[in-house]
Amino acid sequence: MKKMIVSSNQLGQSLYCSQCGKESEQINVWWKDGRNDDGLGYSEVFAECPGCHAQLMKKNAYGAIDSVEDALHILQNE
Repeated sequence: MKKMIVSSNQLGQSLYCSQCGKESEQINVWWKDGRNDDGLGYSEVFAECPGCHAQLMKKNAYGAIDSVEDALHILQNE
């Protein structure tokens, strides 16, 4: 698991946290890579509130993530 703090500008959108009751200017982005039973690689990417750590967004993708830019791309486009 890799975790980075990014600004909402880097994500291209602000995310609202219903637990905190506000939009965050910063967002924790983290991801984990794995393999399916058939051997294909997959990744899960998460965006969470840095204050209370509530999950704000989750996306799945095929293949490994090599950088925070890859993780942001998945959150923005998948």
